[in-house]
Amino acid sequence: MTRSLSILALTALAVTAYGSASRATGPSRQVQEGKALYEQACKLCHGVDGKRGEGFQTPIWGVGSLIASKFGNAQGLIDYMQLMPFNDPASLTDEEKLSIVAFMLSNHGAIPDSGTIEAAKAASIPIQ
Repeated sequence: MTRSLSILALTALAVTAYGSASRATGPSRQVQEGKALYEQACKLCHGVDGKRGEGFQTPIWGVGSLIASKFGNAQGLIDYMQLMPFNDPASLTDEEKLSIVAFMLSNHGAIPDSGTIEAAKAASIPIQ
């Protein structure tokens, strides 16, 4: 009986360890998609980190950013994204734009990279 209990305990431990390992943290799907979309649609003008790019050199984060100073929350970034990309705003869906915002927020510590955002809650997420 003790041996059966030990095997049962080891099995439970293995299942728990496997479950924990399979839930390893990392970027959410929304943040991952946002990163890929940012690379395609935003990086040229806004740079790798959103602070300056090769194109218009318009910062969307940090010193000189109109977004953080004007709106102060993630809703401002979402509003800004409705005009982007500048050459063709209709080229991205609202959901794709929200993913880009999630990537930018996670990239700058406003949400964890494992997090996601919803448009309805964006006004409650401050950006600096």
